Amino acid sequence: MESKQLYEIIFVIKSTITDDEVLKTVDKVRATVERENGEIILVENMGRKKLAYEVKKEKKGVYILIHFKGKGNVVFDVERTCRLEESIIKFITVKINPADLHATPPRLENAVPFIKEMKPSS
Repeated sequence: MESKQLYEIIFVIKSTITDDEVLKTVDKVRATVERENGEIILVENMGRKKLAYEVKKEKKGVYILIHFKGKGNVVFDVERTCRLEESIIKFITVKINPADLHATPPRLENAVPFIKEMKPSS
C-alpha cells in the first residue's frame, strides 16, 4: 500500500481577477486534493507581486502556496486542474521532506495566510 507523501504547489493567478475569484480558484485546487483523499496542510496567499518575466501577457500575479499530503495520483489531478483553470498562469509542484516542513520558513513581510477564510466547497 502506497503511503501519503507531502507535496508543495505554488501557483500564480492572474492579478486582474478579484479577491473572490482568487478564493474560488484556490477552492477548486483544494477540492481536487480532497476529492483524491488528500489532506490540506497549509494554504497561504503570498500576495500580488510583479513577475520576473511576462507570462501569458501578464506582468503581475497572485502567488498561492499549498502544502498537502496525498498519493501520486493526487499530484496528477491537481496539476490537471491547474492546467484547465484559465486564471492560473503558472504552477509548480514538488515533493517535500516532512522534516523540512517543521523548519521555520522565511516569511514575506506582506504574506497573508488565509486558510481560515476559505470556505468548504458545497
